[in-house]
Amino acid sequence: MHTHILTTLVLFAPTAVYAATYENPIKIAGVATIPDFLLALVDLVWLVGVPIIAICIIYAGFLFVTGGDNESKVAKARFVFMWTAIGAMVLLGAKGIAMAIQSTVLSLK
Repeated sequence: MHTHILTTLVLFAPTAVYAATYENPIKIAGVATIPDFLLALVDLVWLVGVPIIAICIIYAGFLFVTGGDNESKVAKARFVFMWTAIGAMVLLGAKGIAMAIQSTVLSLK
């Protein structure tokens, strides 16, 4: 039992010392801290998500126009538009939360 504890201490003690002097490897594109990384990640998702949302809104409008009196097509158009709006709100909320996390962490310094 004691040999396991001693072995663990011998193996992981240098790791703790090394971790204290470890430099951040994510210094690409101005990302040096975790809040910057989160904001960069959300910006990437935002960059991809906004055009998809615009395309989905155009598609829902097309479905509304071509649906005419057909209730199933209009219901599908409402479904597409509703989930597009929900996705846009989630995307906007993620951006807001990431900015709030970044400002909170930066204010703690």
